[in-house]
Amino acid sequence: MKILALDTSSPICSIALLYDQKIVSRDSAVTLKQAQVILSEINALLTSENIHLNQLDAIAFGCGPGSFTGARIAASITQGLAYALKIPVISISSLKAIAYATYLDLGWDKLLVGVDARMDEIYWGQYIIQHEVISLMHEECIDKPEKIQFPDKNDWFGVGNAWEVYLDRIPYQPFQIDPTRLPLAKAIAHLAKIELEAGRTLLPHQALPVYLRNNVAKKSGNKPVMPACF
Repeated sequence: MKILALDTSSPICSIALLYDQKIVSRDSAVTLKQAQVILSEINALLTSENIHLNQLDAIAFGCGPGSFTGARIAASITQGLAYALKIPVISISSLKAIAYATYLDLGWDKLLVGVDARMDEIYWGQYIIQHEVISLMHEECIDKPEKIQFPDKNDWFGVGNAWEVYLDRIPYQPFQIDPTRLPLAKAIAHLAKIELEAGRTLLPHQALPVYLRNNVAKKSGNKPVMPACF
């Protein structure tokens, strides 16, 4: 099984390759330059592992929410490569990727993921991980800090930059906070392997970004630029 994974929904251009029961990755801080470097990063990673594009079984991507432009970049690259290679795609929430990347690095297993959505709002997801299986509690949403639904107990961990940007307005005190956590492709690769083994894949044209904010890039009377992928 060989899966290429990528995420550009944050300031990081994150690329990973899963093959032979291992994962190798490249994470580059290239704010606003993901579109310029992502193809060369993919080529460099594949070349370093002596893997060719036509050997891939699937492509996984962080579909957002996050940077609108970044989510579109990842979706476009995934669509283009998957169409050319005639392989399926796997869509992974970028909030879910933050949660799982944190679990892989720190072992935190009850995670409140908050990402600054601008416009005085937060992208929000509540995840719990048991026996390496990650589950979303409730639904991912976008809302003002004061209106988010919080757990009753304070044994949860807060991750994502919203815990820095809106800390004084979030009416909840987590057990511990790390606002530096980002959606990394290594976590997407882990999650994509599970999806591929279960047969939960998409066709290339279904590789679409998630915005959560329904009126993103929309003017009065117009429809959103792209629909959500779930």
